[in-house]
Amino acid sequence: MQRPETYLPQDDYVITQATYLSDFDQKVATRLYQPLIGPVAFALYLTLWQEVTPRPSLSDRKKHVRLLDLLHVSIDELFTARVKLEAVGLLKTYTQVDQLGRFYAYELYAPVSPDRFFSDDLLSVLLYDTVGETQFATLRQDFQLSPIRRDSWQDITSDFLDVFHISAQALTDPPIAVETAKQAVVQSEAPKVTLGNGEGYDWEFLAQQLANSNLKAGELEKYQSAIYQLAKFYGLQPVDLARYIEAATNVMTGELNLPQLRRNIEQTATKQEHKVAVQPQLSTKVAVADTDAALLKDAKQMSIREFIVAAKHKKNAQMYPGHNEIQALLKLQQRRVFDDATINILVDYILQTNDSINQAYLDAVVNSWLKAGVTSPEQALVQIHEFVTKKPARKSTRPRANRRVETRPAWMQPDYQPKKKRSPLR
Repeated sequence: MQRPETYLPQDDYVITQATYLSDFDQKVATRLYQPLIGPVAFALYLTLWQEVTPRPSLSDRKKHVRLLDLLHVSIDELFTARVKLEAVGLLKTYTQVDQLGRFYAYELYAPVSPDRFFSDDLLSVLLYDTVGETQFATLRQDFQLSPIRRDSWQDITSDFLDVFHISAQALTDPPIAVETAKQAVVQSEAPKVTLGNGEGYDWEFLAQQLANSNLKAGELEKYQSAIYQLAKFYGLQPVDLARYIEAATNVMTGELNLPQLRRNIEQTATKQEHKVAVQPQLSTKVAVADTDAALLKDAKQMSIREFIVAAKHKKNAQMYPGHNEIQALLKLQQRRVFDDATINILVDYILQTNDSINQAYLDAVVNSWLKAGVTSPEQALVQIHEFVTKKPARKSTRPRANRRVETRPAWMQPDYQPKKKRSPLR
């Protein structure tokens, strides 16, 4: 995901909206989106929402310093909040340089309706992982519509033309103003939250493996994006993936339980990660010149889950990735800012100096790489080498030659012997 090389407080920004925003949209954003994006990104969204005007122009420019002061955040924190809004489809960002300098255009989008949110496998699974099963069920119930209707009721609802009269001529040949309004008053299509369509994965073979299972028709297509992420993250081939899907399918309804699928896959991976003999091992780094080539080969060949296990075992055969580390990497993969190989390079870089991957430190490194325009594992290695060479040398703790040395008193000398007192004369 290409990012501008600079993102500075003195840069300008303008705000525009692509969809209508209502009070109910704010409720949806508060209940369903805020747990995903966090308080800073949510505050940024509401701030942009309050400042947007129906007909903005480029003369409405403001400095990013204003946003930093309103939100009490740094420019790096603002950047992190922005990309979170983009990742969940609440914002699109455009940039241009003109005679007044660089400016950014923030295009706001309303949250998707609750029914679309819960039917979206990425958004709903991320919410489930974030808030847990109990709170997820509560949120689903809060937005669930339960209209009262009986089969015995007779529908006597009036049609439009039963109440209003419009001539046939007006319908076949509408006034020019009506046609103009159709084109002028239109919402932009909301950005699609997606991990990718899984091009290159053998979906046909996977479907063949599931042909005799209890899986209901359409379930594989419904959850294709989330299933593809699991296949990539864990390095699962269609035969193995089909076995997991079949085990997570409801016997009575034929519906796929996606959270159960994820738990089953992770539980199996956890049980196997201590079997050092069957785990993939990182290439041995025998020479400095071959280090990058060996690391790149491993990063491109291994899945993220395989790579972090191998990296941990390389430090100590008893080490293993924690649940929080797996979730952090899954969420990073979902954002699609880096490909899997680049994420593996990131994992290797962090584990060189840390025994575990901390979410805050992970985000900090990710944002620094995005600001530097990193889009590939090769560029990630270049960024690492540049950072290492720019690190200031540690100050020597040895005393300087011309450093003044205070003379120690005699009683502090190691060979000091107290003088004997003379006996008084009698």
